Amino acid sequence: MNHYHRKAPLALKASVAAMLIAFSSGILAADEDLDPEVLRLIKPESSVSIGLGSVSGDSQRYGMYNGQHDSGVFGIGAFSFVRRDDTTGTWLRAMGRNLGIPQAELRVEHERQGHWQYFAEYDQSTRYSPYTFYSKLQGVGSNSLTYPNTTGAQAASNIKLADMNIERQNVRLGANYLFSPELELRVNFQNTEKKGQRPFGRGTPSVQEFLVEPIDWATRQLDLVLNYTGNKLQLSGGYYGSLFQNTNNQLNIAGGDTALRSAASPNIPFSVMSLPPDNIAHQIHLTGAYQFTDKTRGSFKVARTLASQRDAFVAVPSPTGAPPTGGLNMSGRSELGGRVDTTQVNLGLTSRPTSNLSLLANVRYENRKDNTAVARYINITSTTSSTDGYNEPRSLSTLNGKFEASYRLPAGYRLTGGIDYEEKERSVNGVRVVGYRGRTEEISERIEVKKSLSEDLNGSIAYIHSDRSGSNYGTLQTWNATTGNFNPGISYSNGMQPIYMADRIRNKVRLFADWTPLEPLNLQLAVEGAEDNYGTGRNNLDIGVRRGNAQLVSLDASWTISDRWRLNGWLSRSVTRMDQADGTSVANLWTASLTNRTDTVGVGLRGQLTGTIDIGADAILGRDTSEYKQGAAAANSQIPDIRYDQTTLKLFGRYALDRDSNVRLDLVLDHRKTNDWTWNGTGSSGAYIYTDGSWIYQDPNQKIHFVGLTYNFAFR
Repeated sequence: MNHYHRKAPLALKASVAAMLIAFSSGILAADEDLDPEVLRLIKPESSVSIGLGSVSGDSQRYGMYNGQHDSGVFGIGAFSFVRRDDTTGTWLRAMGRNLGIPQAELRVEHERQGHWQYFAEYDQSTRYSPYTFYSKLQGVGSNSLTYPNTTGAQAASNIKLADMNIERQNVRLGANYLFSPELELRVNFQNTEKKGQRPFGRGTPSVQEFLVEPIDWATRQLDLVLNYTGNKLQLSGGYYGSLFQNTNNQLNIAGGDTALRSAASPNIPFSVMSLPPDNIAHQIHLTGAYQFTDKTRGSFKVARTLASQRDAFVAVPSPTGAPPTGGLNMSGRSELGGRVDTTQVNLGLTSRPTSNLSLLANVRYENRKDNTAVARYINITSTTSSTDGYNEPRSLSTLNGKFEASYRLPAGYRLTGGIDYEEKERSVNGVRVVGYRGRTEEISERIEVKKSLSEDLNGSIAYIHSDRSGSNYGTLQTWNATTGNFNPGISYSNGMQPIYMADRIRNKVRLFADWTPLEPLNLQLAVEGAEDNYGTGRNNLDIGVRRGNAQLVSLDASWTISDRWRLNGWLSRSVTRMDQADGTSVANLWTASLTNRTDTVGVGLRGQLTGTIDIGADAILGRDTSEYKQGAAAANSQIPDIRYDQTTLKLFGRYALDRDSNVRLDLVLDHRKTNDWTWNGTGSSGAYIYTDGSWIYQDPNQKIHFVGLTYNFAFR
């Protein structure tokens, strides 16, 4: 158990609660002459919750994000404090949640309505890895790692590593001041720190070694905004800046598998590895809107962002007695000189020329220009290399346009039609070793009909058709290190169509209905289906993604059984399929028909047994299934299907001691089961095993019980 996280917030909770209770006593004393019922109505309510919780066992899945990862007993704390000065219209608010677990949230704000406000916030969250790691790697948690020997590792000498987790701590400070009813200044600052470790690695296609990356990051953001609100004109402009800093700029590895060495490179490559570098960004922006008439309104946004990355390169040792080889810095530069300049312009117009007709149009343009310095970083000795060793800046400009018209028809119908357009331009000048198309464009037409069928039944149906195409794909040429030029007339191509830029025709239908057959019963149905056709591939093998489809069905129901009892339920099914292929000839062409299916059903009940006892229950059943259905060349090595099941039951009961205090009991039963063959098993039978002998395991059958008891007290 992480005692630091469990005890520190618990102490904070106790001290804060004691302070608030003492302070509330003074407030109540000042109003002791008031009738309690009158006081209840005119004074804002504050509250304090104190309790204990217990988790039956370590739970990698259940506790991944909720701070209840470790087994044992921990504190539960929360408070809400509200005070109002009626003579000045000033509010003081403070709140805290999840005190006692590493998901704590705290906020204090002071406000005079219509004049000023300032606040301070703190929150933390921890993300635990769902896997267990076994390795003989030493130095985990630092930026200096060591393998005990260089002759290859044995799983028998592994030890269980500590939990891999990443803790995030946020501090936010903000204030706003109204100079006048029209003019307001807002200032916000946020400091985010992440600490922990996560799985990492190095190697070649035949050798993979397990590593751990230390996380010690800080991100600072400053937002300054000046708002003007007039009768017709509204403006909002300011500055936004961000700064990212990494305490560890490199990872040092001693030892390792000697199979990574070669005669030309006697040192094991990647013995020094760069970690995310420091960077900074500045943005100036202005947003506005103008009410031309009572029926027509225009809006705009312009922004300019300058982002740079100038952190120094890590020092990479050169092999003794050998010239620099692939992966070493050949540029002569000490830093990347990374710079990306982004310009964004948005224009919008809405109008209602008649009582039945509404129009909407907007245009968005973004130009992301990569001005990073170009230099040779890899030493090339081959005469048919797939790279010339230079980095290739990637610029991208995007143009989006939208037009929509909506008309109210007789008999309660409303017809809406629209056209969306998107065009993307990618920099391709001088790019010969990365094959993609310079331009893609997509046009979407949609039509929707809405109808109020009756007082208790409403519905809509929509159809969207999209067509994406683009320019020819770039021709890939091989580089000749001897001549220092691309080989004339010699080209190669992987033939793949990247899914985000491949030609595609999409047809989608969306249906929604809201039905109240009885006054206490409401039903909502949503159905959506999409069909994608990617046409023919870039060669006669038709490799890459070919076609896909998706379906979603969901039904929600709520039933007010009586004044004391309410029942709700839901069920959903989503299915996504994709067919794809790869290979270099008909003989070794392989195909896969990928299917992901998710089914979820849930039910909830809330009720009042007596005037002092409330109860509630929620049950969730879910199953996620991934199917691969390989064929042709891959048929001899079928990948098994993967299934993930979740069963969760939550129960609570609350007993009112009096009008201002109660005791609450919470029970949670959570069962998660998977047959994911990638991680399951032991070090020698089923877990993922690195060539150095490290292995990763996930418990396929996880069950936990949570019990929580809290005392809640309200005061004014």
